[in-house]
Amino acid sequence: MARFNIQVVLLVAMAAVMISATGVSARCHRLARPSLRDSTGVLCVGEVAELISQNEGRQHTAYDHRAGFRAVGCGYNLDDNPEERRKELEAAGLDYDRVYKGETRLNSMEITGLLIHDAKRALDRVRDNIQRLDNFCCSMRAIFADIQHTVGSKENFPRDDVEQVIDRVDKEDYKKAADELEKSDWCSKSHHRNRCDRNLDVLERGCGRSTD
Repeated sequence: MARFNIQVVLLVAMAAVMISATGVSARCHRLARPSLRDSTGVLCVGEVAELISQNEGRQHTAYDHRAGFRAVGCGYNLDDNPEERRKELEAAGLDYDRVYKGETRLNSMEITGLLIHDAKRALDRVRDNIQRLDNFCCSMRAIFADIQHTVGSKENFPRDDVEQVIDRVDKEDYKKAADELEKSDWCSKSHHRNRCDRNLDVLERGCGRSTD
């Protein structure tokens, strides 16, 4: 019982971090260039998590993702670095093998905890591919982190495909950035179509405007 209570407290704390980060990022992304340099991306985790959740939906048991991997929650990729995923699940009191087989039903708090891990992971990975990422507002970082989330490892990030999108965002030309993203190979994939439409909407709104 004590172990269970500790896990519940940890999950509640993680959810609180996401809610707090969402509130902070909502205030921060009103600025096209944040005055506070957020090199860790912590202020944007909430916004990244929200976009991933919107694009992935929520599944309480493991399923075969349309992109070809085994997933649970909000597209939490169980095949991507299994040992790391195993540790994250164990930290939440979950058994990786049982989750993978669909024998465990995750509750909303557990899904949110894994989503936070994924949002932070996507930001960390995409930062290695976009050197100017920390200059972007949270909503722009969220788009690139979401793209990173769909391809898994940082080596798979379609840098050449979205180079013009990055350049236009860096110049704060969000309408043209959206045009470039719409023409990308990433957007043309059938399983990315709805996701692309949502990300285009965020891009066209740019920084400094609500994405609600």
